[in-house]
Amino acid sequence: MEEYSTDEEEEEPEKKEALTTTDPSTLTWGPYVWFQMWRMATSTVSVCDYLGERLAGLLGITSPKYQYAIDEYYRMRKEDEEEEEENRLAEEAERNFNNQGNQEGQPPRVEQPETSPSFVNVTFELEPEPHSAPDAVHVPAPLPS
Repeated sequence: MEEYSTDEEEEEPEKKEALTTTDPSTLTWGPYVWFQMWRMATSTVSVCDYLGERLAGLLGITSPKYQYAIDEYYRMRKEDEEEEEENRLAEEAERNFNNQGNQEGQPPRVEQPETSPSFVNVTFELEPEPHSAPDAVHVPAPLPS
């Protein structure tokens, strides 16, 4: 039979605690100063980072500097894709048109509505104005107000 000791079990948790936490009062002067300087430096950087973000948001300088170039790139890319799609559809329609003519054994025919030429002949004839007699008296009519 084996005997179990409770002394070993009690010592292990103390060792684990000693490794995870450091008591600044147990440190010598050199490591204690470096430890405090490190804490101060990280705290200062965190505060500066926070204040910098808030100030940038307040001033409105959080948008990308070259956003106009990014937008232009995406606009041009979209136009190129649309142009490629139009070219593809035009080529497909041309092939279908050519195949339609080849299947019937005659050149493709273009369907246009049959219309008769419409020409409107407009002539103007001037009628002579009747001349009033030279001895007639013309009196202007009064206008109502």
